Amino acid sequence: MSERIINSTHRDLVEKIRANDEAAFKVVYNDYFSKLFFFTFDFIPEKETAENIVQDTFMALWKNRKVLKDDTNLTAYLFSVARNNCLYRLRDARYRKKLINNSFDINEIELNISSLKSFDTSDLAFNEIQAIIISTLEELPAQCRKVFELSRFHDKKNREISEELNISIKTVEGHISKSLKIFRNALKEYLPIASCLLTL
Repeated sequence: MSERIINSTHRDLVEKIRANDEAAFKVVYNDYFSKLFFFTFDFIPEKETAENIVQDTFMALWKNRKVLKDDTNLTAYLFSVARNNCLYRLRDARYRKKLINNSFDINEIELNISSLKSFDTSDLAFNEIQAIIISTLEELPAQCRKVFELSRFHDKKNREISEELNISIKTVEGHISKSLKIFRNALKEYLPIASCLLTL
């Protein structure tokens, strides 16, 4: 997730996607693919099925682009579609049989269905998550915050951060580890979605 996702509702990307801008769609795809995959894989631990669900989620975004509203929260939209796609698969007799044949326990399937049904993927929930992320970032020590932002929001490798800030790689790793512990505690009521957003 980038600073763009934290600080806005992606109004500019929504507008561009509605106008058939494939570059804007690719930005969203690159931002969210791994996050949606990890979320999906938590409930359907089959790589191919999880990837298909994520692909279907992006196909739904593109197919329905013309009816997106100006204030569409892309995070909430994508996770809602992925959640519903997961529920569809887990309830479908063919997929249930496939999972059971691969040693997936029927009770675990029902538990995952129950967990997915209970997840709040509304705009309000994701706005709350973003507000917690912003407030938690502001409370981090300055150097710790800088390292975390470079790592998670600017996709920089630990070595790059080390060189940019003139600190050791071990120090970078320590700051990231400390930040993740703080975020896990602050976002514990929103796991596992929050974990996927920050790749905790």
